[in-house]
Amino acid sequence: MSKNLQVSSTYIIMHMGLIFFLYPLDVIECANEAHWIPVLAGYLFHILMISIYLKGLSYFKGESIVSILMKKNKWLAWLALLPLLIYLMWIIVLCIRALAEVISIAFLSNTPLWILMLLLLAISGYMTLHGKIGGLLRLSVLFSVLFAVPMVFVLVSSFQNVDWHYLFPIWPETNALTFLGHPAFYKSLFAYTGGFLMLGFLPPTAAFKPKSIFWASLILLPVYLISVYIPVLKLGEETARQLQFPYIFAVDTVEINWLMFERVNVFLLLTIVAFCMLFVAVTIWQIICIFQQGIKELSSNVLIPSVICITYITCLTIPDWKEVDSFFQWNTGLRLYVAITTPSILLCLGWLHASKMKPGLKSS
Repeated sequence: MSKNLQVSSTYIIMHMGLIFFLYPLDVIECANEAHWIPVLAGYLFHILMISIYLKGLSYFKGESIVSILMKKNKWLAWLALLPLLIYLMWIIVLCIRALAEVISIAFLSNTPLWILMLLLLAISGYMTLHGKIGGLLRLSVLFSVLFAVPMVFVLVSSFQNVDWHYLFPIWPETNALTFLGHPAFYKSLFAYTGGFLMLGFLPPTAAFKPKSIFWASLILLPVYLISVYIPVLKLGEETARQLQFPYIFAVDTVEINWLMFERVNVFLLLTIVAFCMLFVAVTIWQIICIFQQGIKELSSNVLIPSVICITYITCLTIPDWKEVDSFFQWNTGLRLYVAITTPSILLCLGWLHASKMKPGLKSS
């Protein structure tokens, strides 16, 4: 099976698992009109970071970011990797807590959150432990086959009863860049920065062409736009802003008489659950890579249960959804640091590596 297909499928699924939670609300909050501008700004930021990241990786011919940093200086490597490690741990906590909240609201209102979080973490940890990265990449292709049709069906059916008047004005009457001063815009970037770091952890056996990632990113752009504009077009901007999960609520209003299921959002939520569990599994694998390549004596059989236990205990300390939303906001600084600094460090190391190699090539 083509590694380009596996890696690009994993890249798409990891991002789609994050799009439909808080991202629509954050974009709606940061702009009163012309919401496509903050969406496009976040997307271009994402593409820029990926370009820098992949360019830096290209200088080292298949090496992972951890091995690149460890070869330079172990202490400086840990200094650079520590914020990344904290971010990866923190994003698992937020993803599991948010996903459990959504499942509880939509399906299992009588099931305690601690049971839902334990199941989600246990399944994701099992996927990581027994699948490793090769199994997770193949699983992403299977998920793409299984959930592509239901996902397209949900996206298309969500246009039912939209009011296209809410689309206007397409261009804001005031400054088009006012969203840059709103904290919600920077919080929304979690939907862009959550998955691309995985590309720097892949082993040489999972080599891929950067072009496939950029083509895959084009698939995500309309999904970002739909997740924001469907609540606005169906409910209006002011109403959508009051909702906790605008897109999920908008899909819940869809009525299709010939469908055997009463609620269309069943397809959406099942897809999100599958995608988020893959996202968590791949993120756990990245954490394991940092520890195993930095401290080689550690075993996956010890690390994965440890990560799950720490994550689960942290999830239990979050009392309600208000705290989850606050943690997403507090995480903004670390998110921007990781998204900007990590690719930049890698690119600088790549330039230095290339400059050292040139004299050797000339002398030979």
